[in-house]
Amino acid sequence: MFYNTSDFKALEAGTQLTWMQQQLSLQNIANGETPGYKSKSLAFSSVLDQASGTAQPSSISARVVESDTVSNRTDGNNVDTEEQSVALYRAYAQYSALLSKVKSDFDQYDYVLNCGMK
Repeated sequence: MFYNTSDFKALEAGTQLTWMQQQLSLQNIANGETPGYKSKSLAFSSVLDQASGTAQPSSISARVVESDTVSNRTDGNNVDTEEQSVALYRAYAQYSALLSKVKSDFDQYDYVLNCGMK
């Protein structure tokens, strides 16, 4: 069925990861004035494996990494709120596009199952 296809698993993983990215960007923005706070991001190591054909879509994962960039601020905080706002919007746009694709796929299955009658 549709839930067990590699396409659906890739969509599912993508929505989960873009959701995580949105949450990290929001956390970074919220801590933009916290002394000593280091911005966090997602590292997608298995995406490279998938591109080379060694990972399955369901195994796409990311880990949270703390930025080691040097801060220009005296309090040690390295959050660039403008950069984080752009990252937040980018993740939101990707998340929305993925959800639209999932909805489209479900609509197609619904059409087939109901023989086009509604």
